[in-house]
Amino acid sequence: MVGDRTTESNETGATDDLDEPESDGSTARDELDDADDLGELEGTDSDEATPRDGRPGASTPNLSGRASRTVDSARTAADELATWDPDDVDALVRSVGERLADRETVSRLARSAANETGRGHPGTKAEKVATALDAARRTLRDAPTAGVVDRDSAAGTVTVAGPIGVVGAAVPATHPVVVPAVLSLYGLAARNAVVFAPSPSTVETCDVVVETVRRALAEAGAPTGAVSMLPAPASKPGTDALFERADFAIAAGSEATVAAGQRCGTPNVAAGAEGVVAVADGSVPAEAVATRVAVGATYDFGAHPAGDAAVVTVSPAVGPLCSALEEEGGYVLDAAERDRLRALLDGGETDETAEADPRGNSPRWLAAALDLPGAAREAAFLVAEPDGVDDPLATLPGIPAVAVHGRDGFDAATALAAEVGAPHAAAVHTTQQRRARRVAERLSPGRLVVNQPGIAATGARSNGFEAAPLLGGGTAEGSQLCGGLTPERLARTTTVAATSVVDEASHRNGAGDTLRGP
Repeated sequence: MVGDRTTESNETGATDDLDEPESDGSTARDELDDADDLGELEGTDSDEATPRDGRPGASTPNLSGRASRTVDSARTAADELATWDPDDVDALVRSVGERLADRETVSRLARSAANETGRGHPGTKAEKVATALDAARRTLRDAPTAGVVDRDSAAGTVTVAGPIGVVGAAVPATHPVVVPAVLSLYGLAARNAVVFAPSPSTVETCDVVVETVRRALAEAGAPTGAVSMLPAPASKPGTDALFERADFAIAAGSEATVAAGQRCGTPNVAAGAEGVVAVADGSVPAEAVATRVAVGATYDFGAHPAGDAAVVTVSPAVGPLCSALEEEGGYVLDAAERDRLRALLDGGETDETAEADPRGNSPRWLAAALDLPGAAREAAFLVAEPDGVDDPLATLPGIPAVAVHGRDGFDAATALAAEVGAPHAAAVHTTQQRRARRVAERLSPGRLVVNQPGIAATGARSNGFEAAPLLGGGTAEGSQLCGGLTPERLARTTTVAATSVVDEASHRNGAGDTLRGP
């Protein structure tokens, strides 16, 4: 029988910050009752928050009306923010970033996410939030998003960045803090307002993030409505209504959320959560590959959209790689255990609130759910050798596990990775630069990391990628985003061209250099 779904600290990395007293259940919104400028919710009416028949949720007309009022309020704030001087906006973003990155705030947000979602490693969540915020703030220092952002004296052009307006963003259960925190910074930097639509399992955590930002906005004299969220209860129709009314939609998370973003008719970026597939050509020692893959597969119990979900290597390297993964704390499943994992995945992935959903749960929880032997209950992750490309175990995103495939030769391994991998990111382990280029050409991922864990695709000090809370696979997955969602993507740019050369044919009377008609 499966034990308690509460995440366990059976791995190293849990921080002392998470030993703070438990919350009394109140949210940050409760603490703002005495602040008139923050107390006004986004058009929430009590008669619409709960249907007349008493059932949870709200009718579609009510959801649409509430979404409209929330977006209207955000648009008013966006109009005000659009008048701000770029230097003042920079100061505002720094202030909000400092508030979010405060050590106690990070600890509180991480604890809230772990308690509410029941997913991920509590200690890793604090690390993930702190790392993401540090990277985002570093990226913002070098990413002009307001006013004049580029000059080309030789061409006589100037590029000016302006706001998009209202950004509507879904908050997935796997990123309940990083997505709203980083997108708040990126949206504000471009002088936009941002409205979040949280997953049903992330409402309270998203509320805490939003109100933390709103406090910082109030202290800076900025419009607090610039960052908000849809009133509870969370629902897919509510998210759809937000996407349809915003000026720009960010659809991250489940297939249903991504599909809603792609069909809403609003300019959008879609970001799936399929995990990363790596290619290993056998030239890198198995021990080195295993170390990197294990980092990606276990990070936050696998609840990371760029976590390593599978690795495809040449056939002779399969055995050594599996052995090396065992040395890294992995447990290799036998045939009967793989069958039980297939059954668990088939029953848990259809409902993100289902009690049997294994995503983001600890390896000990998985071992108990699969009735694995005692040795497996001490493992840091599971290792499975799939039966083929159509096997449900071909990739294992969202859980602390990794699939290992073997193919005859590098070209065959790369072809399989292209078939089973997600287009938003990939990894390659090789000592040959030309092979890294071949993987880039064959897989065409939004981002490719070489000899690194998959999670490095979201940005790391060592690889030069800008911090990106979300990754998109471009046209291959129907997204207008290919690569990482960076601050510049949330700004609207206009290039202004002035005459840079003397008109050498001023005597001409027709169309041409003079641009005059006949």
